[in-house]
Formats: sequence, C-alpha cells, structure tokens
Amino acid sequence: MLNQQFAKLPFETLPAPPYRPRRGGALIAFGVVLVVVGIVGPSMALLALDPDYLLDRDDVGDDPIFWVTTLVGFVGGVLGGVKLIGRGRRMRAVPALDVLRHDPRAPVLFLRSFDDDDLVDPTPVMVPLGDLFQRRYEVSLSKPLQGIGPMISIGRPGNKLALLGGARLFVPNHAWQAAVDFLRERAGAVVLVVGRSEGIWWEIESSMRAVPLRRLLFFFPYVEQADRRRSIWQRFFHYTPARTPLSSKAYKRMEQERQDRYALFRQRVQPLLSSPLPETLGRCQFIDFLPDGTPRALPTVRPWWWPIVFMAPSTARMMVNIPRTLRPFVQKLQKSNA
Repeated sequence: MLNQQFAKLPFETLPAPPYRPRRGGALIAFGVVLVVVGIVGPSMALLALDPDYLLDRDDVGDDPIFWVTTLVGFVGGVLGGVKLIGRGRRMRAVPALDVLRHDPRAPVLFLRSFDDDDLVDPTPVMVPLGDLFQRRYEVSLSKPLQGIGPMISIGRPGNKLALLGGARLFVPNHAWQAAVDFLRERAGAVVLVVGRSEGIWWEIESSMRAVPLRRLLFFFPYVEQADRRRSIWQRFFHYTPARTPLSSKAYKRMEQERQDRYALFRQRVQPLLSSPLPETLGRCQFIDFLPDGTPRALPTVRPWWWPIVFMAPSTARMMVNIPRTLRPFVQKLQKSNA
C-alpha cells in the first residue's frame, strides 16, 4: 500500500543510480563462481595438466610454479570476484523513494558529512568471506535500526552506484536542507555521525531544536585522517584499517580524532541542553537521551570473540557489537511507539 505522505515530495529530487536487481544478482552469482575458481582453480588446473603433479611430490611447497599459479589465481579470481559481488550488491540497493512509499513505518534518517561516507567498521564479520568486503559503519548501523524503521540517507549527487546501508534519496545542492527538514519531521529516529563540516553541524544544531531529544542518536566513530584513508596505496589495494593490524600510532590518531570531535560536540551542543553531557566519551561511541532529556552514553558491548584478536590489540579496542550496544536505544523507541 502506498504511503501517501511520501507520494509527492515538496522539494526537487534527482534520478537515483540505476536499480537493476536482476543484473546485480547475475554479477553476484558470477562473482561467487570467480571466488571459488580463484581458491581451488589453480590446483585443479595443475592436476588436469599433470595428475601426478601434486600427488607424487613431497616438495610441492617449494615449487615456485605452484605458488605463482596459486597467487595469480587468487588475485584474478578471489579479488575480482569480490569486486563483482560488491558491485552487484550495490546495483540491488533499493532507492529511497521506493522504500519510503512502500514501507508504512516512520523512517530512520541517517545524517553524516559526505567526507565520512567511507568510514569502515573495524569489527570483522565472522562468516565465510564476510570480511573480504568493505563494510562501512553505515551498513552496520542500518541492520539493528531496522527494528525502528527503514534507514534513509541523502546521497551524494553524481554517484553512479548507490551505497549500501541507508536507502539513498538524491536531491540537488539547493534542496538538501529542505529534504532534511521534511524527512526528519516524519522520522522515527535521527542518527547523526558527528563530524567537522559545516553541513553536518547545521544538521546537528537544527536537529537539536526540531526533533524530540529521545529520537536523536549521535555517533562518534574511530576516524583515520582523510588523506591517509584515501591515498593511492589504499585505493589500489582497498586497504582499510579494518583489514590489517593497526599500529598503536594509527590507533592513537583515530582515537584522538574521535575525542576531538566529541570535545567540539560538547562545546557546541551543551548550551542547547538543560542537563550536562558526559565530560568524556571513554570507550563509548554513541550518545542518546532518556525520555526526560538526560544525555546517556551507551556502554560499548564487545563481540564475544574479541579477545582472540591478540595479534592486533589496537583493532580489538575499536571492536563493538553494534546491535547489542544500540539495544537500549532501539527498545526505548519501540516502547514509546507501542
């Protein structure tokens, strides 16, 4: 049934990137085949050429032909397959207008600076092949918040493919504030990634005035410096801090940026509140508000398996079980909406 309040929007919109679920599904299937071929293909090819090559040799581990073939197969198959799977998933991302018009629940509005679109969740996914994909924080947030409503976000104009996480609504630059005003008035919750751009600060300060505090959730992620996470080296190898053991120096940079963002938030937001914000974040990454308007830092819940990451203690410090950490916020809103 069509949701009438989103049937016609009072602001200009732009066409969304192509939504091609069938083609995306085909790319995903082909990518899975490439991954499997990349893993087992080199050995199978050597066996096909010479059935006794692996069976009758004890020194196969010292044979450069075996390792070169395996490496080429892995790079061409696994990494190429992962690329195709990721592209196929993005082609299957449902546009925001379809979500808004066909889901009767109030949406969750996700607001952030475009500069923070590429922030990656450093908590690995403990499923087969799960951690081969760059899973951004936004994707990790969207799943537990589905208990409130579908996540919607304003997309960056010019994107050729949608990003995963919040369903993207594309508007011209002159209409983004009108779009934010309209959506958050109808949102069941507003989630804001605290950053440094003037755009996100307009969204933060105006949301403090326009939205009941109990519906606001502020997120303070671990952030690497933009020039580092967007360097040519990282773009070529798709390196992210989530995929390699962090040095203590890198962790300290990210932690310092997180705490600096909170200090700026506390400085600019405290005058708008009647109750004091916590002096420091500690290990917490989220702040919401109790029904009486009291700020609450949500205690970070670690994944049950986080102690096994003994080789990367800095990464382990950043790991968080987002669904369990956000459970008090989700339950609070579900109770108030019941």
